[in-house]
Amino acid sequence: MAVTGKWTLFYDWHCDGSYSSVTMDIKADGTWSDGHYNGLWVQVTGMFMFTFNNSETTYSGNLASKSITGIMTTFSGLQGCFYMLREGVPVSFAVRQISEKADSAGK
Repeated sequence: MAVTGKWTLFYDWHCDGSYSSVTMDIKADGTWSDGHYNGLWVQVTGMFMFTFNNSETTYSGNLASKSITGIMTTFSGLQGCFYMLREGVPVSFAVRQISEKADSAGK
């Protein structure tokens, strides 16, 4: 399944149930952007991984239909959980925005 297009990334540093979200544009040229950050991505056999430019922050997850679920790390102390939904997939629960938490790049 191709992953190109718009996705909503729901990320939770520390996996404590406090998700924040950002919209990502995943491009066919192997790059992605969210309006603030950008980086590279790869998809191999049901696995999806993306990194941030100028950072070691890495997300890796399992691709299933219109969603991706996985883990992320900064490799310098922060670890967490994430999931992604393809544009148009309804979110069935409220997502809490926690302003004091690290952003999607672990900053």
